[in-house]
Amino acid sequence: MTMLFWPIAFLVIGLLLLIVEVFVPSGGFIGFSALFCVGLSLWHAFQYSTRLGAVFLVVDCAAVPMTAMLAFWLWTHSPMSRKFFLKPPAPDEIGVSHPELNLPLVVGCEGRALSPLRPSGHVEIEGRRYDGLAEEGFIPEGALVRVVRSRSGQLVVRALRRPADVDSSQLGTRASAAAPTEHIASLIEDSP
Repeated sequence: MTMLFWPIAFLVIGLLLLIVEVFVPSGGFIGFSALFCVGLSLWHAFQYSTRLGAVFLVVDCAAVPMTAMLAFWLWTHSPMSRKFFLKPPAPDEIGVSHPELNLPLVVGCEGRALSPLRPSGHVEIEGRRYDGLAEEGFIPEGALVRVVRSRSGQLVVRALRRPADVDSSQLGTRASAAAPTEHIASLIEDSP
């Protein structure tokens, strides 16, 4: 036997145990054994000479991380890892949610909150139910709302009046762009 047999043998055993640790759940026992074997490899190398020990120390500093990366790469490409990772979404699942609703077309319309918006909930605009998001604060159920913009498949809405003031004949109408101050003044006059 040469003087390199035991340092090389313990190093190889340690690196193989490090790979096995990734695949076999042992509570760290196999990983501890791998580090112990690498340590024995260094000890045997330093027993023969300081120069050989320094060479093995440099080899260990490069081989252990590379072996760990190789083990994790092998694990991610194994059938066992497919049970742990989520499947990537299909191309039709990545698209915009609710493209058939044409959300930008209802921007500016008025409706009512079907549920409390804290900040999200459901709103009814022009007789259709949509996901709504309060622009700010809390909007109670039944409150009259105006659609400000659409974002991520939701309508961003702003409360116009208290729920008791909602008149069902006003729901689903597009806000008047010509006289917004007159519309707001009429809303203030109608409130008790």
